[in-house]
Amino acid sequence: MTEKIQHIIESIHLKCKSLHENLVSERSCRIEKEAEIETLKSEISFLKQQNHEVEQERGSLKFELETIMQKGIDDKESVLNDRNEEIDELVREIEHCIKQLKQ
Repeated sequence: MTEKIQHIIESIHLKCKSLHENLVSERSCRIEKEAEIETLKSEISFLKQQNHEVEQERGSLKFELETIMQKGIDDKESVLNDRNEEIDELVREIEHCIKQLKQ
């Protein structure tokens, strides 16, 4: 009977040892996964910051483009107005010359 008990105790001891090894392995795996999660969180944070900076730059460039386009439109309108004024002036001069010729 003692040999049988000794065998059972040895079997329990081996199972405990196996379970302990599994526990240590799982703890190690969990620690690695937690470290990986922290690394990924850091990367996400960094990428969010970069994205925010890019969005700000994009907004700034968009505003600058709109300003340049508006300036171009304003310049074009100004040139057209200047041309119209020149044409009006020439028409007045021509009319004046015609009046002078009629006299």
